[in-house]
Amino acid sequence: MREAGILVNLHYIPVHLQPYYQEMGFREGDFLEAEQYYKEAISLPMFPTMTEEQQNQVVSTLKELLA
Repeated sequence: MREAGILVNLHYIPVHLQPYYQEMGFREGDFLEAEQYYKEAISLPMFPTMTEEQQNQVVSTLKELLA
């Protein structure tokens, strides 16, 4: 997506992987489903001034990548 000029971000960093919780003893592997989601999920661009053309570009690029 980024190579096509579409900015995407990580959607969710599992709480147990954040420094505060690491100090409390939580480790990678403690919550496998949350970690799997973290590895696969992205946040697509979405903002109030996004045009229909921009929306179509995001959708068509995503479709191409998933095909």
